Amino acid sequence: MSTTARTNTSFARAQGTAKPDVRLSKRLHSKLFYRAQRYGAETLAIAFGVVIAIWSLLPIYNMWMIALDSHDDVFSGTIWPAHPSLESFRVVVTQDFWYLAKFWHQFGNSFYVGLGVMFLTLMIGSLASFTIGRMRIKHGWLLSNAALMTYVIPASFLAIPMYSIMQKYGLTNNLWSVILALTTFATPYAIFIFSQYGKSIPMELDESARIDGANPLQIYFRIYLPL
Repeated sequence: MSTTARTNTSFARAQGTAKPDVRLSKRLHSKLFYRAQRYGAETLAIAFGVVIAIWSLLPIYNMWMIALDSHDDVFSGTIWPAHPSLESFRVVVTQDFWYLAKFWHQFGNSFYVGLGVMFLTLMIGSLASFTIGRMRIKHGWLLSNAALMTYVIPASFLAIPMYSIMQKYGLTNNLWSVILALTTFATPYAIFIFSQYGKSIPMELDESARIDGANPLQIYFRIYLPL
């Protein structure tokens, strides 16, 4: 074998051994890059989560700090109260302050109004969404869209008309006027939410109930509302 042939053979062997080395280095480089990218993304996600957690818990911590502060140390600017005290809670419970003279009465009114608004919004929103989505009325989607269109009108524009209506029906200085007003503002959004959620309930359940002799009210109370 000539010298040129031997040189070519050696060069070919060198090329053959170099290609696997290059491929192996590329694979290692891609794996290291993928791991670094994954660890970097996880680190950023954890850092972002910590920031969001601090941002969310800071107001709660601030409320507790103010509650445990004495009256003179509220605006002291310290991270933790110098002399923690439960005096503020005693003042609220015993109504031992002129601003809190009717605290429990006001708390009861708020609870009563919230319970009434929740019940009426749930009843009206679920019944309307059941009628639109399950009863298959013609052009039922117009009802939900028309309800959402009421949000185009600012609530401040409705204050005087609603007060006039409440006055005509003798509901001024009555908690039911507040309940009805808040229910009016909350119902359109409730109809939209319940309608979207109702689409995830299979229609086969309604059809099976109808085959068994259930009427629409039974389907609503025994299938739609529990789900």
